[in-house]
Amino acid sequence: MFRLALPLACGLALFGATPGHAQDDELREAVQRYVDNPIQQRMMDEMLSADAMIAQMRAMMPQLTEEQLQIVGRIGAEEMTALRPDLEAAMVASAVDTFSLEEIVALEAFYNTPEGADVMSKMQPFMANTFAMIGPQMQQAQMRIGQRVMTELSSQ
Repeated sequence: MFRLALPLACGLALFGATPGHAQDDELREAVQRYVDNPIQQRMMDEMLSADAMIAQMRAMMPQLTEEQLQIVGRIGAEEMTALRPDLEAAMVASAVDTFSLEEIVALEAFYNTPEGADVMSKMQPFMANTFAMIGPQMQQAQMRIGQRVMTELSSQ
């Protein structure tokens, strides 16, 4: 029995057919389906759009003119479009590290329901509204953090 088990184990290891590897592949495939899901893709389209960039910048920098916001939106959308393949790859890698197969399957099932699709379609406006409410305060907090960090680090 041992004579058969050792070559079989070596063969499986060489070809990557170990149970853990198969589970990793299954999880990675499920995560890739989740990221490629049209609902998820539509949410990313909306979040990386010029309109989303404009809404975020309008909240963070209310002093910008409409013309300036349009420029920022266009540039932001162009840059984010170029970054999108890396963003999606990072989402896959992060989800594989964070979620179990069962959780990804549950998320995908939820987002494929009418309620889940509605939730996903509301994420970008939800985040834009949240940042519109708190954006100027966040910008002020970031400035205070930067000033305090520089003060404390320069005194060391």
